[in-house]
Amino acid sequence: MTRINLLPWREARRVQRQRELIGILVAAAIFAIGIVFLVQTEIDSRIQYQQQRNEYLKGEIARLKKAAEELAELQKTKSRLVERLNVIQTLQASRPGMVRMLDELVQLIPQDIYLTAFKTANNQVTLNGVARSDVVISEFMRSIRDAKRFGEPVLQIIETKNVNNNVQARVFELIVPLKLGADQVGAGGKT
Repeated sequence: MTRINLLPWREARRVQRQRELIGILVAAAIFAIGIVFLVQTEIDSRIQYQQQRNEYLKGEIARLKKAAEELAELQKTKSRLVERLNVIQTLQASRPGMVRMLDELVQLIPQDIYLTAFKTANNQVTLNGVARSDVVISEFMRSIRDAKRFGEPVLQIIETKNVNNNVQARVFELIVPLKLGADQVGAGGKT
């Protein structure tokens, strides 16, 4: 029988298998590195995309903040204009009431009273004047109290003073609340 030496063939096969194994390992390593590179690239692109979205959102937020500030400024302007309109409407509504009040006051003043000052403020009228006697002032106060546009008058000051050629007269100050309607409340003036 012939003896065949299989050892070199086995040795060659073992070397070839080792080369194939090394080749497979190198290919697997390259494939793994490629996968890691692709995953890293994908993660980087997603991060970049999210950063772009964040920048876009920051820009939109800044634009909306600016619009909100403009809107707040417009609201302030609107409220100031509404307040002005309300004041104008109140003044317009109170104008006839004040005229009627003056007309009625003129009709209530007795012949022996002379008004020296007239002032309206805070829904009340302050009357300063001169009268011949206390009785005339009392009569004037009763007629004011009975009028529909005036409340209860309050006498603040009453003094006896000498006026022209040593004639004694009563100087007085009278505060009279007004009964103007809710739509007529408003402006005060001084004459």
